[in-house]
Amino acid sequence: MQTKLNISKHYLLFLFTFIMLIKFFIVRMMIFEQTSFFLTLIVELSYLLIIFGAIEFIQSDRIKKILYVTVNLILTILLLGVVIYYNYYGYIVTLNALTLLDQVGTIKDSVFSLFKPIYLILFVDFIVMLVYVIIRKKKSIPEAKKNYVLITIFLLIGLVGTAINLYIQKDAEIANSVVAAEKQGILNYEILAVLNNVANNNKTMTSAEIEKLPKTIQDLKGITPLSEDQLKWHGIAENKNIIAIQLEAFQDFPIHLEVDGQEVTPFLNDLIEESLYFNNIFQQIGPGNTSDAEFLFNTSLYPSAWEASSESFGNRVIPSFPKLLKEQGYATSTAHANDVKFWNRINLYPALGFDKFYHGEFFGNEDVIGIGPSDEVLYAKVLPELKALHEDNQKFYAQFVSLSSHHPFKIPETKNLLPLPEKYQGSIVGDYLQAIHYTDQTLQQFVNVLKEEGMWEDTILVLYGDHFGLQPNGLTETDFPLLKELVGRDYSYLDQFNIPLIITVGDQAITEVNETIGSQIDIMPTVANLLGLSLEDYIHFGQDLVNYPDNLFGIRYYMPFGSFLNNEISFKPLEGFDDGQALDIHTAKTVEDFLQYEEDYDRVLKLMNLSDRYMNSLPVR
Repeated sequence: MQTKLNISKHYLLFLFTFIMLIKFFIVRMMIFEQTSFFLTLIVELSYLLIIFGAIEFIQSDRIKKILYVTVNLILTILLLGVVIYYNYYGYIVTLNALTLLDQVGTIKDSVFSLFKPIYLILFVDFIVMLVYVIIRKKKSIPEAKKNYVLITIFLLIGLVGTAINLYIQKDAEIANSVVAAEKQGILNYEILAVLNNVANNNKTMTSAEIEKLPKTIQDLKGITPLSEDQLKWHGIAENKNIIAIQLEAFQDFPIHLEVDGQEVTPFLNDLIEESLYFNNIFQQIGPGNTSDAEFLFNTSLYPSAWEASSESFGNRVIPSFPKLLKEQGYATSTAHANDVKFWNRINLYPALGFDKFYHGEFFGNEDVIGIGPSDEVLYAKVLPELKALHEDNQKFYAQFVSLSSHHPFKIPETKNLLPLPEKYQGSIVGDYLQAIHYTDQTLQQFVNVLKEEGMWEDTILVLYGDHFGLQPNGLTETDFPLLKELVGRDYSYLDQFNIPLIITVGDQAITEVNETIGSQIDIMPTVANLLGLSLEDYIHFGQDLVNYPDNLFGIRYYMPFGSFLNNEISFKPLEGFDDGQALDIHTAKTVEDFLQYEEDYDRVLKLMNLSDRYMNSLPVR
């Protein structure tokens, strides 16, 4: 039988390329509000031609069809992950972060709450394909030869287009991930992110550079070290037990907040009266979220820019707060009621040098709220362990990672909820306030037991938020007026990233509200001063906020690369410095003339680069 040479044999190439272009167009409309299909064609087509063109060379039609559907599914899931992540975090997630999808089961309630029915449009083609398979009637199709010339041309077009795109964009430094993905194309952005991550991981330091690093950091931050006798409150908590509690999704604005005459955090409001309270502290977490906050507190180093620090550095020998304290005779432990494999903490905790870590199995399944046992269970289970150490006169450092106020902030009604006006019922803001109020209650119970057991006066308690709870992209239209009323202005990223830091020395009533601008990278050096713990030979990028109030630090991932805060402004670039945006750090009002701060922008980029290179230089465990 004579065979025909035509392009109909390759209809799947055209069909699936068109389907994926439509999906990319839909996602680009959702994220970038872009309505140009032609631009989608320009920036997204080349990779699709390479992928589907390669599939066309496969001889077996059955295998080819399976691969088309599989690749379609993989790319669709990628797009779904990108749009969900963006719609909550405001960031274009990278493939490095998406490799942690196996953890979705742990936070499924949070993820499901972010899913919108409109996202199902990305899966319409699968329904059509299923219906077609069910109702189609098999019929004989004349055999047609594959047009390898045509396939090769498509493949070459894809390769050339991709090569040109990568070449043009490889050195482009676009600070904002959303702008980068819009201009480069989503797939190109993902590939460049992987390449940049690999390149960044290969940047290390020589031993001579590491030796000079403390002085280099001080010079970049403009710090002139003070002598010990010049340091305020140096050593007032020397040899005390240390309890650090990292508060899940705890922002600063609920502190001292009253709703309809009801205090949201009555216990913390009272505790602050005998504490050192920092009200201008900002989160610096990266893709690792809560685990990055743990890393920041225990190292005073910048977290990884591209993936969770626990993934990037969990196999390293990391200088840390627990290791410094062990040299002073402290026993060290950390406690989190979730599975220790979540965020690779099973490797992070040994890398940080903790003697013990209490996790999921230790706490069981009692009184579960959201993704794990309640904070009440967390404190109650670990406290006897600490009491035993205290009775043996063994100094300890114990870190708790609270959990119950995790998104989506659903606290059972049996937990003595905060009476809220009707307008808060069913709102995300209302649920968040309830979660914060519950956190406050459990802290009060915990501190009361410390006092009853005679442990309070021998303790320095450190409380700090790990990251934001209320993300603008995750709010509804009814939430914004509520937030504006609570915050007293339009809710901005300054309100979103502002977390509390409260330090209480049990036997000393320090009453001070410190308004110094600081970040999570500064917490450990601040606590070290109160303990009288020298950091002279310890490489750190933070500073003691009590004695060094002039600050400069960077935030990345949840803000564009090069974003920084100093004592006057917060700044975030768009593509670079010149097209960036500055806000007054105290009023959140736009600062039009920010050119004088370009040196701070350059210094922050250098500081974060130094931190990355230093971390990459640490030996593997």
